[in-house]
Amino acid sequence: MKRSKTALHGAVQWPGETDKQGKAWAAPVNATVRAALDRVLSARPAIGGAYLFPAPGDSTKPVSYELASTWLKRAERKAKVPKQRGTLWHAYRRKWGTERKHLPIQDVMQAGGWSDPTCLQTIYQQPDEATLYRVVSEPTELREAQA
Repeated sequence: MKRSKTALHGAVQWPGETDKQGKAWAAPVNATVRAALDRVLSARPAIGGAYLFPAPGDSTKPVSYELASTWLKRAERKAKVPKQRGTLWHAYRRKWGTERKHLPIQDVMQAGGWSDPTCLQTIYQQPDEATLYRVVSEPTELREAQA
């Protein structure tokens, strides 16, 4: 993980070969995520660049989508998290995007790896009760400009 002036706790490098659109990007991490990553990295030390979730038996390759999906389903069952309707990974991505509606879209797109604001805003960011209440409770008063 890389550290920079803007990524106080480092950043996760998403390689293009593991992205369905071939896009590579870096996303900074916060202190909580950094602590979790440090626990994983200390349990599996590696030299140089390495996958955070390597394929079992071949650390030079990333874990497969199918195996990661199996792990997620198992984790949801163990945590007694109800199955999200019509989705596996996208429910978590939608939650992540929706929780950041109040932030500048360019930054949310960069951190989440979106290339297109339309996709982020129409598919991932969903209406929620707290934001709906703010919409009806916090109008901005408009005034006519003086000539």
